Amino acid sequence: MVRILSYLNNQELIDGIHAAVPEAKVIFIDPSQPLTENLEADCLLCVASFLDGLEEVITATKGLKWIHIFGTGIDGFPLEATGDAILTSSRGASAVQVAEWAFTCILAARKNLPENWINAPSPLWSIADNIGAVQGQTLSIFGFGSIGRELARRALAFNMQVLATTRHSSVAMDGVETADSLEALFAKADHLVLAAPATTETDNIVNAKTLSYLKPEAHLVNIARGSLVDENDLKQALDDGKLARASLDAVKTEPLPAYHWIYGHEKVFLSPHLAWCDMQVIDAISTSFLDNLALFAKQEPLNNVVDKKAGY
Repeated sequence: MVRILSYLNNQELIDGIHAAVPEAKVIFIDPSQPLTENLEADCLLCVASFLDGLEEVITATKGLKWIHIFGTGIDGFPLEATGDAILTSSRGASAVQVAEWAFTCILAARKNLPENWINAPSPLWSIADNIGAVQGQTLSIFGFGSIGRELARRALAFNMQVLATTRHSSVAMDGVETADSLEALFAKADHLVLAAPATTETDNIVNAKTLSYLKPEAHLVNIARGSLVDENDLKQALDDGKLARASLDAVKTEPLPAYHWIYGHEKVFLSPHLAWCDMQVIDAISTSFLDNLALFAKQEPLNNVVDKKAGY
């Protein structure tokens, strides 16, 4: 029997658990209630968006062998509390959706949208000098995981030049060039997409120094985490004409407070962290957990194991 301690009390998910492992026992946690004494479980199913008190739950649960994050990111997760338990996530579940959003931002920038939509007669009909094709432009991708790879496939289909960095020695995809330095990645970019996880190494990776590597006409797209960008340095670069455009789906503080400078800046195009949104993603996140549950019950290696030292 597999004992699952779960923050989620969803009947469809419970049915899926019993379909995957009929003998599974599910114990629900109510975060609003005090912890039950003598908690015992083989697996803890937690939610990426709710981490309050999680460290206490992990520490108090006896026999815990596996922790699964019902989500794609692990920033803020108390990694040090997991001990010897295997940690997995549903990373990659929203890769297609997020990559499509990033590429939509790239096309919008190149076609100068939404500025080129009109709702009244224009003095310039069939004439525009502020648009062009993405063909032949360089897309630089910082972080070449599942999202980066999906984005590269779409860019290559549009005949873009694609440059990327990875923690491995080289990028293993035909048509994608490995950047030999961060400076080279930034300097060659017409569009720079941030697709790396939030770690101590990526914290404020976009700052005054790295922004200075970019062309003045470059476009920054952040579909990763707000922690990757120093927002004060970003504002300075935009104001000084050292960066043409920023498309942000992630910011440091979410929701972004009212009257923040990002809302009103003419060169910033902000979306409220919705690049991942699609009901198919929820299904994929559930499937990721259920597939791992079946493997766990058979004592086989799990998928999407988090590298605790790397932080993702």
